Amino acid sequence: MYESLLLNVSKYAASDKTSPIENFITEAFAWLLRNDMNAQAAILELVKTKSKKQDLAFYKASDEFDISTQMNFNGNFPDMVWQDHTNDWALVFEHKVWSELHDQQLHNYRQHAEQHYPNYALVLITARLMQHRQNPDVALCWYDVADCLRKLPVESDKLQWLRNEFISLLDGNGLLNITPIDPLSLNYYKAAKKIDEQLHNICLQSINETWPLEGYLDFKKQNSVRKKEGRVGFYISQPVENDKFTWRPGVFSGFLLDGWDHMVDDLLDNGPIASLILSFGKAHHSISKTSPIYKQLINELQSSTELRSLWTVHDRSQRVEFNHWHPLVISANLVELFESCNSIDTQIQRYNEEMKKLQQVLISCTAFTQLCELLKPKT
Repeated sequence: MYESLLLNVSKYAASDKTSPIENFITEAFAWLLRNDMNAQAAILELVKTKSKKQDLAFYKASDEFDISTQMNFNGNFPDMVWQDHTNDWALVFEHKVWSELHDQQLHNYRQHAEQHYPNYALVLITARLMQHRQNPDVALCWYDVADCLRKLPVESDKLQWLRNEFISLLDGNGLLNITPIDPLSLNYYKAAKKIDEQLHNICLQSINETWPLEGYLDFKKQNSVRKKEGRVGFYISQPVENDKFTWRPGVFSGFLLDGWDHMVDDLLDNGPIASLILSFGKAHHSISKTSPIYKQLINELQSSTELRSLWTVHDRSQRVEFNHWHPLVISANLVELFESCNSIDTQIQRYNEEMKKLQQVLISCTAFTQLCELLKPKT
């Protein structure tokens, strides 16, 4: 899984009544703006572009600024206030995730701002357009902010990491990539809901098979099917102390139902896929980027004529962003996999046959043996 620091910590914040997710996103946003000057300039430009107030076009940013959160406006507390002391302007922000504005909330902020800031604007940022109420000077959605940050050039790994963390926080809380309901898809809703269960049932039957990887270099099979992190299936890997499993590497066989966790949404455009996934524990995350043996394994798999008719090899480490736990995904389209199968029994049989062939190809790769020997726990 791609481990977003902000998203993981926000799960604690969301369960704390004194620090809801809106406050957490606010603190993260403020911290980003304080530390990333290019992001700060881009957000200011976005605010100016979307503003109803013509004088906002003349707002310039300087190095003399404060970005404060939960400032006291005479008993009212806007989420964030950005003050430029050189150019004498202020932006008063109110942030909403899934809640609505309180009665007269922006009016109360405006009354205080008019008394204390000669030049100001009220900026409302929400999850959806329908939350844009009470006549703010600038109304944005969180996806506007994310799009703005994505368009920035990469100046350094650190800055890119900061931006990606914040975008992941927004995405993980459902604030990005929301698509409308397709009326035609409603006709297939009940049938589609059954697919996950049916794929789970295939795995429950398949785990009882004897698989080529079992016994190979002391590899052992997990004793149960697991459905988590957007996939359903089981691992075969090398056990360590007390028979605990470790990914040195781990080989997952099953189905990918959702691509978000593994950062493979692009592979699931046509729905779930059958998959074999090579996974590495945290201590070995650099393997996919630094090991010539890993690169040789990719070359061997991609050159295999036995895979080309059904399976596709995806080396995710070639992408700018990928899940370091799961850099290698070998996938098959379910329509092609189950073509001409007219019963669940024949589908199970076809899945078992093709997955066994795939595992056998993996074992036959010289680089796979070398990789497993390299990472094997020393005794």
